[in-house]
Amino acid sequence: MQRLNTEYNQTSIWKEILINAQRRIEVDLMEVERVIELARRTPGLAGYEDELQQLSIFFEVATQFYQQNNPDGLSDLVAFWERYRAAVIQRYTAVTPVELYAADKVVKDIFQRYLDSVPNANIGYSRDASPLVYGGEGGLGAYFTHPPGWNRPFAIINLPHTAFDNVWHWLALPHETGHDTYASVEGLDSELENALEMRMRNAVRDGLVSIPDVNIDLSEFGLPYQIRYSGEQFLVKVWRSWANEAQADMVGLLSCGGAAIVALQQIIGFEADDVWEIFSTGNGIDGAPEVHPTSYVRNALNIAALRLIGHNGLADEVQARFEALRPQSSHITWRLGRTIEVARVPVNEMVRSAELAAEVIISGKLTSLGNQSYRDLVDFTTDDQVIVDTMADLLIGGNPTFAQVDNATPRHALATTMFAFEKDRTKAEIINKTFKHFV
Repeated sequence: MQRLNTEYNQTSIWKEILINAQRRIEVDLMEVERVIELARRTPGLAGYEDELQQLSIFFEVATQFYQQNNPDGLSDLVAFWERYRAAVIQRYTAVTPVELYAADKVVKDIFQRYLDSVPNANIGYSRDASPLVYGGEGGLGAYFTHPPGWNRPFAIINLPHTAFDNVWHWLALPHETGHDTYASVEGLDSELENALEMRMRNAVRDGLVSIPDVNIDLSEFGLPYQIRYSGEQFLVKVWRSWANEAQADMVGLLSCGGAAIVALQQIIGFEADDVWEIFSTGNGIDGAPEVHPTSYVRNALNIAALRLIGHNGLADEVQARFEALRPQSSHITWRLGRTIEVARVPVNEMVRSAELAAEVIISGKLTSLGNQSYRDLVDFTTDDQVIVDTMADLLIGGNPTFAQVDNATPRHALATTMFAFEKDRTKAEIINKTFKHFV
């Protein structure tokens, strides 16, 4: 007995089926209206009437576009919707209203600087888009690319639930904002990756960095994966893979200064070992480093960037902690499954490459950003650090006026939490409570 309709084996019929199979999304559009109505009754969202109306239009336009032109892309649209829905429900249930309100203020201060500076034709948001924090998982998979011109009225920025009780870990927020802008500014990803590639190629050819050839052969483990990289090719492979995470770190640094690096050290540590991932492609098996830069190299990247923006004194302190706590490793090592070594490169050479990468990301002019550099969009000067130092003394004492220091904005308040904790970690509860209620 034949159970499958062979008519569906025709490409045209199969495409029609895929489109029709997305009718559930049309039902979801009714859900959009219901959740938007819920948002209108939520105190933390009630003031966004115009944005909520734009959101309804966005999902109508986006759904029709993907149904007609790219059915496979509907999954990303659904995932984006699910995060917006979760952000609304989190506010409606009022389980963490103080935290979400405070986090929204911080992210808006950072996000708006990009909206105001990047050409509107290049970014997939309306000029007055509002960022909302969603207490969930972060990572690259949480951000989605949609064409400019659709004017998304909201950005959903992720903050892991585990960070809610430690406000100095909220310094992940500017990093997560960097992931969103990287996904949303048309052409930024390819342009930055190409710029990093060119810098690394020239560095190897000019003798600034010396990377040994890398031979990966997993045939003895039963895997048909054999590949040889020249030193130049390997360095390019690594930094193209690391570009998104590296630039997100730079957004954190330029938004909140050295506090972002100090917080990052608590989260990622200092290890010199890393993961090599293999995956199936249409042409067999390929591999790449894990998308987060090796912790050891990531510290070097951030310290170099901190010096580039003029904070040498603080960079010396961060460097001292790095040197005190890092492993005594001569090489950066990549392993498959954390056991099978596939590549190793001298530590000093990877550190030098990180210093060059910092220059590219911080100072390189990019067409997608309107012929501006990341630092042109937002900067954290020594004057900003003075503001933070003043606020820190007030925050440790639980003074509710800490955020009212002259010229202070929410990004300064966020940076303050890290230095307040550094000064007196016994005041953790006071720092948490005061920041959340009075930022």
